[in-house]
Amino acid sequence: MVLPELIFALFLLSVAIILIGVAFNKRSSGVELHDEWIENKTFIARTDRKKYILIGFVGSFVVVYLISGNLLFGALAIPAGFIIANNMAKKKEFKRKALLEEQYTQVLNTIITSLEGRANPYQALEESVAALKNPAKKVFIEILRRSRTGTNYHEAIGSVAREVDWEDLKQLEMAFKLYDSTGSNLVEVCKYLLKNAYDRRSNKKYVGSVTAQTKVTAITLSVIPFGLMIVMRLLAPDFIFPLFHTTGGIIVTLIIIGMVYSGNQLVNRMVQKIG
Repeated sequence: MVLPELIFALFLLSVAIILIGVAFNKRSSGVELHDEWIENKTFIARTDRKKYILIGFVGSFVVVYLISGNLLFGALAIPAGFIIANNMAKKKEFKRKALLEEQYTQVLNTIITSLEGRANPYQALEESVAALKNPAKKVFIEILRRSRTGTNYHEAIGSVAREVDWEDLKQLEMAFKLYDSTGSNLVEVCKYLLKNAYDRRSNKKYVGSVTAQTKVTAITLSVIPFGLMIVMRLLAPDFIFPLFHTTGGIIVTLIIIGMVYSGNQLVNRMVQKIG
């Protein structure tokens, strides 16, 4: 009985992967980049959690079904997809912000070089676009687009920074605003921001290396009990049967799930405080 159930679960997983892949690969074609900015105003928005809900629902159902071999438990686990979707969106958002932080030093270097070459601030922003890659390139194209519509460039930087939640860019907004209002030395201000950006990046890399081992350990310890359940269900289904078909076994399973979840939450909070 175990083999047909496993084949069925793998079939559901394959169908889910295909559907998710098709949904996420729907992209506009034959549209010029400038036209795409005009038609799509949400291109620099924060990570949307809604698109991960389907993955969460399917993933929770398939995993629980593989562990328990019970369609009812799989169906009851579907609401857990919200938690999975939320965690996936958080990781995606974290990677997006980390990439923007990495590109911030490149932005400042390009602006400093342009300003030292006697370019004005607007020209420096234009030249930075050519040197950048996405996602920072998209951000600065939007800044230039808003500047061309009559918005002051420091106001454009600030509004876009708030939309994409790019904290470092808000410092650049203040630098340009200070230059606009007082005529300060923008090159020296940007050099100071660049030095601070390098220091922050160095500190974050150190913290990341310290906390990486803790995260790997937490993930490994979380996977082990459920991995053992799957193995035992395949090798000795009678041994694992009471866990999902008796009151005592279900209680024990819920306690295990609760302990694993609580442990992960505790580790995440500890890591966040260190970061």
